[in-house]
Amino acid sequence: MILLSLAVLCVVVAPVSIVTRNLDSTPAVVAVHGSLRTGRAELQGGYQLNWNSHAEVFGLPHLATDFTIEGNDTRIVGQLQTGARGVVLHEMSGRAGPGLAQLVPGAWACDMTARVADVSFRWGWRRTAASGEITTPEGDCRKTGQTITMPPLTLTLSSERDAALLTLRAEQTEPLATVRVHRDRLLDIAIQPDAADVFPQLPRGGPISLQLPF
Repeated sequence: MILLSLAVLCVVVAPVSIVTRNLDSTPAVVAVHGSLRTGRAELQGGYQLNWNSHAEVFGLPHLATDFTIEGNDTRIVGQLQTGARGVVLHEMSGRAGPGLAQLVPGAWACDMTARVADVSFRWGWRRTAASGEITTPEGDCRKTGQTITMPPLTLTLSSERDAALLTLRAEQTEPLATVRVHRDRLLDIAIQPDAADVFPQLPRGGPISLQLPF
């Protein structure tokens, strides 16, 4: 047990460049500094991810990592918890600007800022769960010469039985789409016909149901 504790401690305090040396990082990451205990990642566009980890001993012991994503149009704070019960993204809140979305390869260029409210996601050993809400106001998105005007959108995170449930709505309408995230690494996706009114690239017709492993 002592040797195991020392091994974990060495990983946590070691320079993060050693831990990530043989990993393929996303092109959005410019540089990484510090250790797994405390450090930062510099991202394209002037964004920065900062983190600070500490052990929590109340209840079941786990590692808690407080993080902040910051940039000219963005500030998001939250906590990642890792322990015997699984991995939990805990109460992530703030705003995500248009520039942050551009770090995702192939993303549309949109002019809206997303509001993130108390978003949590649990990946447990037997189930997944989620809560919180992400909203965007009306705005325009552009890609390869095409422009789409988006209505206000709301993504609600909740739980249904043993799965996390993501529900997308435009204003106060019926759901445009739902995604169930199952613990056995399966996505159940249901897209309603009205979604084509918001996303013209979707086919018009009956509901679309997909099951995708990941």
